[in-house]
Amino acid sequence: MKVLLLTSFLLTSLVACTNASESGQPPQAKPGVEQATWTVVRVTGSTQQPDPVETKIRELEAAGQLKVLKVMESFPAQYELKGSIQAVSAVQEAANPVSTPKKDLKALAALDAAEALWKRKRPEHYAYQLQPSCFCPPEYTQPIAIRVFKGVVQQADLVSSKKPLPAERKADAKTIEDLFKVIREAINRPAASVQVTYDPNYGFPSSISIDLDQMMADEEIYYTAKDFKVASGLKPAKH
Repeated sequence: MKVLLLTSFLLTSLVACTNASESGQPPQAKPGVEQATWTVVRVTGSTQQPDPVETKIRELEAAGQLKVLKVMESFPAQYELKGSIQAVSAVQEAANPVSTPKKDLKALAALDAAEALWKRKRPEHYAYQLQPSCFCPPEYTQPIAIRVFKGVVQQADLVSSKKPLPAERKADAKTIEDLFKVIREAINRPAASVQVTYDPNYGFPSSISIDLDQMMADEEIYYTAKDFKVASGLKPAKH
C-alpha cells in the first residue's frame, strides 16, 4: 500500500513539473515576497484615462514584482514604489513612452514633385528674399536679399541695412537648391515635423517649418522665401 501511494505521488509530481516546463512560463514570484535587490523610485502617472502607468503598477503589484509604498495626492498621481529593476523600468517606460518619428513619405513625395518642377523651370538668374526665424540673436533673423546666378550666390544683403551679409554668415545666404537640401535632410532624419508650402509656378519652397525633436525646446527652424523674381540680365548692385 505504501509503495502504491509513493508511486502515485511521484507520478503526480512528474506531471506537474512537465506541465510547468511545457508552458514555457517562468515561475512567478509570490505576492508580498520582497527581494533584497529591490529599489525605491518615485514615478508620476499620466493624465490619460485609464492611466497606463497605474495599470502597469497594479499589474506588477499583483505579480509580486513591486510594492506601492505611497500614493501622493496630485494630478497626475505620483507613486512611491519599491520593486525589482525590471519592474521599475517597466513602470518608467509606461510613464515616459519613447515615440520615434517616422519618415513622412507624403512630405517626401511633395518635395520630389516640387524639386522636379523647379529643375524644369528654374531661371539661370534669380533674386529673392529669405527670412530665417529661430531662437537666436535678432541679427540672425533679419531678411536677406539674395541674388543667384547659375546656382551660385552672387550677392547677399541685409534688407534692413542694405549692407552686405557678413562674411562669417555666408552659409545663411541660401540658394533654392540649399532650401531643398534642408527640407530633404529634415525628412530623412526624420524630424518630428516638416511642413512646407511650395510655389505653384516654380516649385521653390515659400515657407518651411521644421521641428527636429518634440522633446526639445527652441530647436525649431523656420524659413520664408518671398519676392522671388527672375533677374536675367540684371547686374549685382555695387556697394
